[in-house]
Amino acid sequence: MQNQENSQPTEQAVPDELVRAIENNPEEVAVLVERLGLINDLVDVVELGMDAVDDEMVHSLAGTGSRLAEVADDASDPETVAGMKRLLRAVGDAEEAEAEPVGAVGLLRATRDPEVKAGLGYLVALAAALGARTDEE
Repeated sequence: MQNQENSQPTEQAVPDELVRAIENNPEEVAVLVERLGLINDLVDVVELGMDAVDDEMVHSLAGTGSRLAEVADDASDPETVAGMKRLLRAVGDAEEAEAEPVGAVGLLRATRDPEVKAGLGYLVALAAALGARTDEE
């Protein structure tokens, strides 16, 4: 049995190849030692993060990922894509136009314009679809 009173670490022999590499490349070895410190710090941070993650967090993240996948499925529907493109293009067109403030009379006057009528029809259809979806959920 070993003597427990003598708890000094035992020295290991350094291979000759390593000694020569250190002697021949002191700058590179210094950089390596510095990077090892950074790597150790990074490993410590990862370990802290791993310790902080519990089962509840994993389940929560998995649920979030599942919900995001559902949203992506809805967003990839061809009709949804076409509607979003239409809406985004219309927003761009409206941004290019110089909009003037409109009162109640101006709003009534604008309803004579066929493009405004078509836009209002689309907004009414959008409102109806939104209402139907709201009732479903």
